[in-house]
Amino acid sequence: MKLALASLLAIVAAPIAVAQGNVELSGAYSNIDGDGADVGALTARGTYFFNRYIGAEGEVSIGIDEADVGGGTVELDNSLGAFGVLRAPVSDRVELFGRLGYATSEFNASVPGLGSGSADVDGVAYGVGGKFFLTDKFGIRADASRYEGDDSEADVFSIGGVFRF
Repeated sequence: MKLALASLLAIVAAPIAVAQGNVELSGAYSNIDGDGADVGALTARGTYFFNRYIGAEGEVSIGIDEADVGGGTVELDNSLGAFGVLRAPVSDRVELFGRLGYATSEFNASVPGLGSGSADVDGVAYGVGGKFFLTDKFGIRADASRYEGDDSEADVFSIGGVFRF
């Protein structure tokens, strides 16, 4: 029910937000380095800015590279996050930002002969980054974030493109 309401709100609010130029959509490659595993993911983000400085961001990552750990492999199945964003425009083309939120990630591991399993990592996530706009609408985004779960943590480095609407 909550998901349906949130989806309905997003559908209604999106045309209004886009008309006001307060929306950014981005896609990136993310390297996730945590607890002995170094995996890759494709990351999509949507950011809505309430004003020039404060916004909210949703993030979805899907694993594409697995890591060899010991005699087995580890891969990211998916990761979801929600963040508050504080941005500092440096110029018309350069912005710095910080973000703080909550993320949940699901990892799969397998060891030949022993089987496989999965683990969820949920907790606070925070980071900093910057954007350089090549045109009024398109730019490059890079960021570094820290995800801290109950028993583990990961450093996530992302680089990709960003579209401003």
